[in-house]
Amino acid sequence: MARLKTKKQSLIPQGLAPGSLNRGVILLRAIAQGSRKGSALTELVARTALPRPTIHRVMDQLIDIGWVMRDPVTHRFNLGMELAALGYSAMSRNPIEKRAAPYLAMLAERINQVVYLNVKSGFDSVCIGRYESNSQIQVGKGMVGMRMPFGMSPSCMAMLARFPEEEIEELIKGNMSRYYRIDGFDETGFRKAVQTSVHHGYSTYDGIVLDRTTSGLGVPILDTDGYPIAGIGTTYITGWLSDDQWRACLDQLRDTSRQITRMLFHTRDSF
Repeated sequence: MARLKTKKQSLIPQGLAPGSLNRGVILLRAIAQGSRKGSALTELVARTALPRPTIHRVMDQLIDIGWVMRDPVTHRFNLGMELAALGYSAMSRNPIEKRAAPYLAMLAERINQVVYLNVKSGFDSVCIGRYESNSQIQVGKGMVGMRMPFGMSPSCMAMLARFPEEEIEELIKGNMSRYYRIDGFDETGFRKAVQTSVHHGYSTYDGIVLDRTTSGLGVPILDTDGYPIAGIGTTYITGWLSDDQWRACLDQLRDTSRQITRMLFHTRDSF
C-alpha cells in the first residue's frame, strides 16, 4: 500500500496563548512524544517551530526546577525526575486506574500474563497501569508512564476501533509520520489490523510493531454510551496459546472490561 502523505500535526494546541509557561508545555509535550533516549535541539526546533534561543531559555528554566534533564554526553533533553514524580502522583489519583486495579490484577493472575491499562492523551497513548502474574515468563516491555503514538499497542488499538470513523482517520493521519519512525512499522498490516478490530470490536496485534515473535490482544473499556475511555491489553509469545486458550483469554479480557464499566458507572450491560 502506498504511504499516505499526511499533514504535519502541530504540537501547539489551538488557542494557546504566547508566554514562557505555554512554551514550556509545548516543549514538554515535544520531548514526551520523542524518543525515550531524549530529543536533540534540532528535533525540538523541527517539532515545535520555536526559535533556538527561545528553546534554550525555556529549557534552562525547566532544568532548574527538575522537569527536564540534559544528558552531559549526548546533550539530548529528556523529562526530569521531578516531572516524573508529578506524573506518578497524577496517575495514582486517576479514578480509572485506582478503581480498576483490583480487577486487572486478578485478570493477570487468571490468564497468567502481563496486563496493561492505557488511556488516550491527545494523539498519544499513555500506560497508566501494568499488572503482572506469578509466571516466570513476563512478555511485554511496557511500563507505567510510557507514552507512544496512539494505536501502537493492543489496548489502544482496541480503543481506536470503537471511535467514530472520522476520529479514527484523524488519529491515523495525525500519527502516520510518527508511526514510520518506529522500527518495524508496517502500514499495510496496521491498517488491516484497524479494519479487523473495527469489525470484531477487539484488537489482535501480530507483527505490526511488536517483534515477529510477539502477539497481543486488547479490548476497550466503554462508558454507557459505548465510547472508549481506556483499553486493556496483554501480550504473549506468538503461537504460545492454542485456539481454545486464545478464546478463553479474549473472554477473560472482555468480562473484566464489562465488570470495570459496571463498577465505574453503576450500571448493567447496556452497550
